[in-house]
Amino acid sequence: MFDHLFLSFIWLLIAYHVVTFIAIGHMYIFHRVFHVPNAKEAGTTPMKSPAYQKTLPYQALYNVIVFPIFLWLYVRGIETDNLKQLMFHTVIQWTAISIILDYIFWVLIPHKYRFTHREFYIGYQPWITLIYLAIFISHYIVGVFL
Repeated sequence: MFDHLFLSFIWLLIAYHVVTFIAIGHMYIFHRVFHVPNAKEAGTTPMKSPAYQKTLPYQALYNVIVFPIFLWLYVRGIETDNLKQLMFHTVIQWTAISIILDYIFWVLIPHKYRFTHREFYIGYQPWITLIYLAIFISHYIVGVFL
């Protein structure tokens, strides 16, 4: 059981980082290729930069693509009679852990891209809710293909 939890956590961390790098890359593309102003050019905070704001509608999409892939990678080697139940429990854990990680990394820890509580939980709506929903529905998406 502990092996499954540890392995699940590793796959979650990988998916979490992949989504983060995709979002950063997407913001960079908006800035460099489409000449959308970044925070410095717009004279604002990174979270209010036009380049970042342009990525918001796509962020749930990154998650709805990436998390099912990593859920499938996690469960493909597991022998069980209750694979759908395992996936359901996994996405509940992944959603809860993602909420905690987001709070720690994007609200609590001071850095250039830090959100205030208000920015993250009110200003980032509906996007953050859609992101968590995308993580949660991963098991339905993977279930279609199994």
